Amino acid sequence: MHFKPLDDLSRCRILLSNDDGIDARGIKLLEQELLKLSSDVWVVAPKNEKSGASHAITSDKLRSMQGHSSVDAFPNDVVKVSERHYAVDGTPSDCVRIALNMILADKKPDLIISGINNGRNIADDITYSGTIGVAVEGILHGIPSIAVSQLVDGAEVVNWQMAEKYLPGLLQKICRGTFGADTLININFPNVPFEQLKGITVCRHGSRRFTPGTIENGRLKADSLEGVPAAGRYPDDCAAIKDSITVSALKIDLTDEPGLGELQRLLA
Repeated sequence: MHFKPLDDLSRCRILLSNDDGIDARGIKLLEQELLKLSSDVWVVAPKNEKSGASHAITSDKLRSMQGHSSVDAFPNDVVKVSERHYAVDGTPSDCVRIALNMILADKKPDLIISGINNGRNIADDITYSGTIGVAVEGILHGIPSIAVSQLVDGAEVVNWQMAEKYLPGLLQKICRGTFGADTLININFPNVPFEQLKGITVCRHGSRRFTPGTIENGRLKADSLEGVPAAGRYPDDCAAIKDSITVSALKIDLTDEPGLGELQRLLA
């Protein structure tokens, strides 16, 4: 089964969410650029930052909302900030579920885009990422989904204009493709001046390991996000370091086929 190509985004309803929160610069920039492609853009995002939420859901909250067709009954959980803008007291995946089951129940979105995340989502980062979690939730509901992130790495100046310049055209090209129904697209923009950009790199999902947390002045310093690359499995991060826009296709199916075959052999 495959998603149908979206040849004309101007005819699409597009849902935006993130894990940095509804007031984050990235999602505002994302909305700004998507409104150039479609007039039917909706924002349903966490009211507070939820970075690292991965694909978590608030099960009790979602269970209490079952059977309701309007968010008006839950003023403490969902706030209509303005027309087509809703802030949710929940995780990024909660936002997608509430959007699909209540806010946009009459007409589901044709496309879900998550981001623009304040920080990269590459290699093993994606297992922690609420930005990726939004796209995963979208795929599970049968909707093409794309995650977008901006490398920051502690820089004082971030070139958000890189995404502003290249994202609309990139999305139009990607959405014309035919992808499996369990495939999401992951885009990362480098933080470099335009003249240093080396192009777009299509790459595999890589791997890196985090360095242990340390104690400084009696306080725990979080694990480093730089990490150490695992030998032979670092392609997307290397491309990003080389000043490229990286694009990867990720599958929801986590089955290890060789491992499954080995289990069948052992347990036969």
